[in-house]
Amino acid sequence: MDSGLAGLLGGVIGAAVGALGATASAWITGRKAEKQAELQSAALMGQARLQIEADRARSLRESRKAAYVAFAEHWSLVHGTLSEAAVKLGGIEASDPPEEREERRQAARRLWNEARAHQRALNRLMSVVYVEGPDQMAHAAQAASGALVSQFGAVLDWLHATDHATETPQHASEAAGAGSEAYGELLVFLYASADAVTPDGPGLRDR
Repeated sequence: MDSGLAGLLGGVIGAAVGALGATASAWITGRKAEKQAELQSAALMGQARLQIEADRARSLRESRKAAYVAFAEHWSLVHGTLSEAAVKLGGIEASDPPEEREERRQAARRLWNEARAHQRALNRLMSVVYVEGPDQMAHAAQAASGALVSQFGAVLDWLHATDHATETPQHASEAAGAGSEAYGELLVFLYASADAVTPDGPGLRDR
């Protein structure tokens, strides 16, 4: 082959190889950059998902906490009003003048009726607890509210007995016992609510 032609051919081949190498290098560099961008995007998406989950959990905790506190406060209002009615009845003595006895009896009846009105509002708040969940909180709210029924009944029986002047120390004992048992159910509700609103607690994983 002519030396000039051979030199020209070698130059062409060298240029082609150089161009191919440059192209391959650029492609590899581009793929690396693309892969890094994909990894960065995936990392950002992961962080965004974690933030969304954290915000959701925080919002759920706050919403549940508000529902539980409202229920517990209104429960205490019902329980306290019934207890006050029992105090009025406990202040009645057989030796009391009729007008004083009647005044205490009427005061106790008014308080009992007030407690019934508060109970209706408590039932609405219990529905909110049902909606907020989790299931164990719905059960705890139902148990706490149900325990008040016994206290209502004990105070009402005592009230009826005073209507006929047939009250006995047993009436006072039953009312006190029902009130104490009801308060125990409130404590169960409060302990359960603490678990339900604790970050990463068992309650938050139920839904």
